[in-house]
Amino acid sequence: MVNTGFLQFIAILCLLMQGIVQCNGGLNSQFIASEAEALLEFKEGLKDPSNVLSSWKHGNDCCHWKGVGCNTTTGHVISLDLYCSNSLDKLQGHVSSALLQLPYLSYLNLTGNDFMQSRVPDFLGNMQNLKHLDLSHANFKGNLSDNLVNLSLLESLDLSGNAFYVNNLKWLQGLSSMKILDLSGVDLSSCENDWFHDIRAILHSLETLRLSGCQLHKLPTSPPPEVNFDSLVTLDLSINYFNSTPDWLFEKCHHLQNLNLSLNNLQGLIPYSIVRLTTLEILDLSKNSLIGSIPNFFDWLVNLVALDLSYNMLSGSIPSTLGQDHGLNNLKELHLSINQLNGSLERSIHQLSSLVVLNLAVNNMEGIISDVHLANFSNLKVLDLSFNDVTLNMSKNWIPPFQLENIGLAKCHLGPQFPKWIQTQKNFSHIDISNAGVFDIVPNWFWDLLPSVEHMNLSYNGLRSCGHDFSQKFKLKTLDLSNNNFSCALPRLPPNSRHLDLSNNLFYGTISHVCEILCFNNSLETLDLSFNNLSGVIPNCWTNGTNMIILNLAKNNFTESIPDSFGNLINLHMLIMYNNNLSGGIPETLKNCQVMTLLDLQSNRLRGPIPYWIGTDMQILEALILGRNSFDENIPTNLCLLKSLHILDLSDNQLTGPIPRCVFPAMATEESVNEKSYMEFLTIEESLSIYLSRSKHPLLISWKGADRSFHRGGRMFGYIKIIDLSSNFLKEGIPAEIGKLVELVGLNLSSNQLVGSIPSNIGEMESLEWLDLSSNQLSCAIPTSMVNLCSLGVLNLSYNTLSGNIPIGIQMETFDESSFQGNPHLCGSPLTKACLEDGNSWFKDKHCSDIEGSIEHESDDNHEDKVLGMEINPLYISMAMGFSTGFWVFWGSLILIASWRHAYFRFLSNLNDKIYVTVVVTLNKLQRKLHTQQPPM
Repeated sequence: MVNTGFLQFIAILCLLMQGIVQCNGGLNSQFIASEAEALLEFKEGLKDPSNVLSSWKHGNDCCHWKGVGCNTTTGHVISLDLYCSNSLDKLQGHVSSALLQLPYLSYLNLTGNDFMQSRVPDFLGNMQNLKHLDLSHANFKGNLSDNLVNLSLLESLDLSGNAFYVNNLKWLQGLSSMKILDLSGVDLSSCENDWFHDIRAILHSLETLRLSGCQLHKLPTSPPPEVNFDSLVTLDLSINYFNSTPDWLFEKCHHLQNLNLSLNNLQGLIPYSIVRLTTLEILDLSKNSLIGSIPNFFDWLVNLVALDLSYNMLSGSIPSTLGQDHGLNNLKELHLSINQLNGSLERSIHQLSSLVVLNLAVNNMEGIISDVHLANFSNLKVLDLSFNDVTLNMSKNWIPPFQLENIGLAKCHLGPQFPKWIQTQKNFSHIDISNAGVFDIVPNWFWDLLPSVEHMNLSYNGLRSCGHDFSQKFKLKTLDLSNNNFSCALPRLPPNSRHLDLSNNLFYGTISHVCEILCFNNSLETLDLSFNNLSGVIPNCWTNGTNMIILNLAKNNFTESIPDSFGNLINLHMLIMYNNNLSGGIPETLKNCQVMTLLDLQSNRLRGPIPYWIGTDMQILEALILGRNSFDENIPTNLCLLKSLHILDLSDNQLTGPIPRCVFPAMATEESVNEKSYMEFLTIEESLSIYLSRSKHPLLISWKGADRSFHRGGRMFGYIKIIDLSSNFLKEGIPAEIGKLVELVGLNLSSNQLVGSIPSNIGEMESLEWLDLSSNQLSCAIPTSMVNLCSLGVLNLSYNTLSGNIPIGIQMETFDESSFQGNPHLCGSPLTKACLEDGNSWFKDKHCSDIEGSIEHESDDNHEDKVLGMEINPLYISMAMGFSTGFWVFWGSLILIASWRHAYFRFLSNLNDKIYVTVVVTLNKLQRKLHTQQPPM
């Protein structure tokens, strides 16, 4: 039996201990409660649309709140981690000073949230227990505060991805404990000469230094001898403007493992002094201007794991020592894409068998690779040999020793049969076998591999297959089946796709399946179904397409009207629907597409007036192509507001009235960048680059009398600046403003009803290569200034009533008789009709001298007063002049002549007194009259 007294003693002891714990717990709870209140006050300064901080509630233990960490012993809040990786979960607002009530806070991470371009609050400099501060990518802005100098315990500081700038970095000198410093994206241009001097104070402890994108131009030619780089492990100087690297950078950094100098302007050979970095594991010299061959000394860097030399101008072959056992036996990643490397790949590839990543895309390498060459690549996960002259000749039943995650074999020779070895690859998420000479039916097993695939490009082959359903391929983001021979109804599409390109096939039927993915997920950004046999009505289901950037439905058989719901595509930059059978007008809802840069609706059956709002609501439009329709009425003068317009094609319509007197800035100056257009481009640059980088999406433009394809992403498109108003019913004369479009390359006003003379300033259009004014009623002489058009390659002035001699000049002599035929009163070469001995024509048009004089006078005096193509009414000018004259004659006299001024104001004073007395007397009489008429009480 256990002693009863002993049990009582144990029970009393337990109660005493519980009381002590409760008391201590009560004290801690009271203290933590104050810190919880501080956190709740911090929360009040934030908007939380996704309820990320829903656990932050009164009465709950704050140590269990999301993102809050406490000391397990004391209960104090020591960390606040509100890192956000999802744009939908961003907190918005400002950083509250309530954080000062967390005295033990040592870790603060606000990465990825949105602080509305506010400045970093000064009070952060008073939180002296902070050891880790991360404000990266949080939409801060402004000058960094010097108060951070007080954070002497700070070991890690990340301010990257914001819009900060600094005048100096002297505040770093107080951060003596710093180990990790990331100032990427901070503008250091104001301290270009002092930045290194200020940073060196913390180099003795610094392990990681990232200064990517800081607008730095140079490194010191030699560092002070007392500089200590021994702790530095990671150095990132990418995205700056360095054109060389001093040798000391490689000699002083004895323990450097990661060096990133990509996206600079490094020139010349790869520096030999790199061999001194014997501890280096990762070296990135990509996207520079390095030349020469890949040096043999890389095999001395025995610790090197990843080498990136892509996007340079390196030439020669892959060194024989690269990857050999006696050399870089640790090398796992080799990136040599987009250089000028050549030589036989089959002789080099065997030495790279230990690689995990091999990227040789876009070079000039050649060779026939068989399964024997790849037999030892058991670790390979990424293989990209795209755009080389390489043939993969694998045995029919070959089973590779690797499982690839990325297959890049574009423009390699894989065909004509579909490569069967791909069936063994179960883990790939990216595959590009475009333009690989495969002319075969896509086997069913290939479609079954797709559940994990995110990007697939099978374009530019001769593939055939039908009936596959992509609706369950939830991971597929990019699908490119263009330029093949797929002949079937449009398949069901991947529901989460961002980029879909099924153009240049034989797909037929309706596009109702597009509505399915728009309703499922608003992720689609580019959709190209052009050059197929699709038909029917375009469904009115685009309400959920607000992320759409490019929509191309050209060269199909769509009928009826353009859907009103296109107006919901508020981020649409390109709408291309030429060569269909669309009818009706352009829906007014399209005015909501205010970031449109390309609108191509030519070769349809559209009718009605051209909407005036195109000029006011699509102000960043670069190409407006509405030719070969049935648009009527006048050309709206609001089109003159299109500052970025490069191409205006309204040909083959039923337009009437005069040509608006527009001076399009993009056609009048060599460089005319619409700021709004540029900023909008930056927001969708990635999606546009994917689409525009491919040469298979042409614009069909009438050029020099024939249809020609231009590619929206090519150099030629930016060069082409065209106005084509041909084959309409335009009247009156050619406005003199045309001569101000000095960057215009093509001008076609043929087959209209234009009268008057050719503007005398047409010779100022020195970029003009193609000019067609034929089949009008133009008269008078050809301006002699046309001899200045040195770039002119096509000229057609035929079938007008021009007269006089043809100007003599080197360029004019290159045109034959067909350029001038149908003008019975022209003479001179190349026509057979000779001019008189004095060089003049025997025919004199009595109206021409008057017309020319009036045109020149109008051009010099009146055209400066025209805005948006509309003349200022002379009545308004007379009224303004009369008012101005009368105003200054009257008031000027009063100002200059004192006696007149005194008399005038005395007159006003007397008049005021007289009016006052009259009013008072009248009111008194009226009151007496009313009083006498009032009946007695």
